[in-house]
Amino acid sequence: MMSDMRSVDPRTEWEGRRIVITGGAHGIGEAVARRASSLGARVAIADFDEAGAAALVADLRAGGPEALSVFTDVTDSKSIDELFAGVTAEWGGVDTLVNCAGGFSRRMGFEEISDQEWQKVLQLNAFSAFACCRAVLPQMRRSHYGRIVNVSSEAGRMPIALSAAHYAAAKAAILGLTRHLAREVAADGVCVNAVAPGTTLSERVKQFTTEESAKTLIAITPLGRLANLEDQVEPILFLASDGAAYITGATLDVNGGRFMM
Repeated sequence: MMSDMRSVDPRTEWEGRRIVITGGAHGIGEAVARRASSLGARVAIADFDEAGAAALVADLRAGGPEALSVFTDVTDSKSIDELFAGVTAEWGGVDTLVNCAGGFSRRMGFEEISDQEWQKVLQLNAFSAFACCRAVLPQMRRSHYGRIVNVSSEAGRMPIALSAAHYAAAKAAILGLTRHLAREVAADGVCVNAVAPGTTLSERVKQFTTEESAKTLIAITPLGRLANLEDQVEPILFLASDGAAYITGATLDVNGGRFMM
């Protein structure tokens, strides 16, 4: 698809684009889905929350473009394979993958993390990105075109207050995966990049962000505020666009300047 990047009109490049967004029913994934759909893209919402994904897809379809809701357990490779097989059967392929699925239940000290909790968080964050990339890559390589954007976190880039060791390890693993994979598939026309959001006020994050912790984070953020969901959308879509055709293996820090501190 779109082998000559110079011929792409940036005003229309999203029309008909086939995008899979994991963890797309809520948070950053939902915000990206709504924006991409508004630009004319076909969006497949892959999420464990079947009802939430279906409700979002109903909203997207009301706006015009095609949209799909696919129940997906991103910790299970069979479920992931079924996701991409289903989207390919419906739309003929996938142009863009945004790996948004992830998270952790609560902040905890290192010695509190059990084997089970470690495996659960690594599976949800790092394994899900690996398995989704593995499932979509054969088709992207055959097409000699693909855009993959992995959503990491500032927790994978530097120590932060609102995190835990297993989450930081998983998000750092995503950055290593991104760099290696980008190099491996560059000759096939597939670009693989990552974003590392700072604390972003999704509904999930609001649940464990106290007024005191928010003030602490704001005080060390050069731009003087925490991120809203909308702050994360355009950076992700930029890396997924053909305007970023000469960018691969990169991590874009979207944290109000905290990383440089």
